[in-house]
Amino acid sequence: MVEIKNIDPVKGIVYFTDGTVVSRNDYVKRFRRFLNNRIAGETLVPADMEQFMRRSSSKSLSLLLKTKKEEGYLEGSADKMLTPGQKMAIGTVIVLSFVGVIVLIMLKSQGLIPGMS
Repeated sequence: MVEIKNIDPVKGIVYFTDGTVVSRNDYVKRFRRFLNNRIAGETLVPADMEQFMRRSSSKSLSLLLKTKKEEGYLEGSADKMLTPGQKMAIGTVIVLSFVGVIVLIMLKSQGLIPGMS
């Protein structure tokens, strides 16, 4: 795993243990390229990452990214899901149709419906 070796706040350059050197502008470009088309429904900017890295660990950032992805998925699939009311209505129609078929069979077997054989 690559870790930060040194940070030069005056020049805005970060040095990593694998020898990579990243300036602020290069970081913004890489970050946007990394997040391009990865998170549905949300736009993250480098400020989001900087906010989380200042206050907490990288686990919080990965949790933020997973949450944003799940929110986008739920927003995208909201139109495809049935609400509880719709599920109950469909269940009621199915139960009533079964009851109707059973009543029809009972009336037919007792001879109360003429003309059906």
